[in-house]
Amino acid sequence: NSPGVVILSSIYNANSGELLTMAVALSAVLAQGQSQAQLAKLGAFFTIVGDTLNLYALQPSQVDRTGTALSLADSL
Repeated sequence: NSPGVVILSSIYNANSGELLTMAVALSAVLAQGQSQAQLAKLGAFFTIVGDTLNLYALQPSQVDRTGTALSLADSL
């Protein structure tokens, strides 16, 4: 397994305290050496990722999520 698969597996199996710890640790690593503007962009990016995942959770039967996301991005 690649490291990315191991990390995602850990996230899926973590309890809320572990998820919080992972999120704070990742945020601290990503924030190192970044300007205020770069931090704002990273924050906005991950907000969009989280919001999109929440929307997908509301529509579990949607088959082609990638196609839908790309068509939405094209319309911007």
